[in-house]
Amino acid sequence: RSVRPPGPRGHLLTGNSPEFYKDQLSFLTEAARKFGDVVRLRFLHVVVYLLNNPEHIEVVFGSRNFIKPRSLRLPLQRRIFGNGLLSSDGDAWLRQRRLTQPAFHRDRLETYAGVMMSCTEKMLAHWEGKEIRDVYDEMRALALEIAAKCLFNADMSGDGAIVREISNTVTRVFSHQGSPRWILDNVLPTPNNLRLRSAISKLDRIIYDLISSHREGSESHDLIAMFLSAQDEDGTRLSSQQLRDELATLFFASHEAAALVLAWTCYLLALYPETQDTLVAELCSELPSRTTPVVADLPALPYTRMVIKEAMRLYPPNRSVGREALNDCQIGGYHVPAGTQLLMSQWVVQRDSRYFAKPEEFRPERWTTEFGRQLPKYAYFPFGGGPRVCIGQEFAMLEATLVIATILRRFKLVLLEAEAVEP
Repeated sequence: RSVRPPGPRGHLLTGNSPEFYKDQLSFLTEAARKFGDVVRLRFLHVVVYLLNNPEHIEVVFGSRNFIKPRSLRLPLQRRIFGNGLLSSDGDAWLRQRRLTQPAFHRDRLETYAGVMMSCTEKMLAHWEGKEIRDVYDEMRALALEIAAKCLFNADMSGDGAIVREISNTVTRVFSHQGSPRWILDNVLPTPNNLRLRSAISKLDRIIYDLISSHREGSESHDLIAMFLSAQDEDGTRLSSQQLRDELATLFFASHEAAALVLAWTCYLLALYPETQDTLVAELCSELPSRTTPVVADLPALPYTRMVIKEAMRLYPPNRSVGREALNDCQIGGYHVPAGTQLLMSQWVVQRDSRYFAKPEEFRPERWTTEFGRQLPKYAYFPFGGGPRVCIGQEFAMLEATLVIATILRRFKLVLLEAEAVEP
């Protein structure tokens, strides 16, 4: 007999949409705490199961019965990411993953580290003591420059402001994802629809310029050069459209998430000055004669990495990750019909007291080797999981560690206003 999971009743026509869009993070958290490991939600006509148990999340990540969610097939999503690594499935995704993987091999990380340090030093050259800085804007500019130089061998100093404005537009439009407004934005030329199309047209011009400059030069060994030289067994190469989709996906994925990790880490260090002092003490002990760390220093900076892991636990760069069931199945004893959308929220699970003592507190020292060993595999998944785990997770951790260490060797971070920032 089919058993349907429990969940909040919702409205007859709109389901749980009004409550969700009033406060997304609180709604998901309260639904999980009240209804358990599998919660049935409905947004208009779309049924969504919220999964809150690491074992159930592992089932989804590890099975071919679950594909990318319906939301990635909507017109606005397709306009941005096309058929890139984020949105593709099956053999097409596997081919794209294999093409992209060499750019993130460990043997390239040391080269990337030099670029990361150079970009961070350039940023800090403009900082002065007792100066007020918008840390999110600073980290976005830094992360974009690092991603552009490491992956595309490109200087984004001229287009950086344009790309950040494009990101702002995309974020504003996507904040309504799943709402009635979002449905209209996908099917009608609404103001949001037109704003997004204009922003993506600007991004396309930047990307196609990058592709053209790489086609004209033959000495580059970056990701674009890899894509341009790649071919299938029958000699088929990536089309210009496919190249554009891959680069647009990597453009967003490689800098926006990194900027969020860096910004929230800076915020938490300013909010908890004793933690900042402990981190600085580690840096002074392990890097006594210089201000700039290198890759070889990283094993000697365990507390710095603990701080970043804990920041990503409390403020994961993605609120949630979605999948869609291809065939009927069961999860947690509940029937999951084909076509059901599944939602797994890092925000919810990584703040669950079953896995983290005092989950609302910023406690980097919890991340001992023993703690990590006994933690269920998907109680912590800031980079997603399964075969589709974020391809750049080591790149992101390297970047966060080096940037935070370099900043803290020179500056003390203090909040302008001693009040909590609400995500």
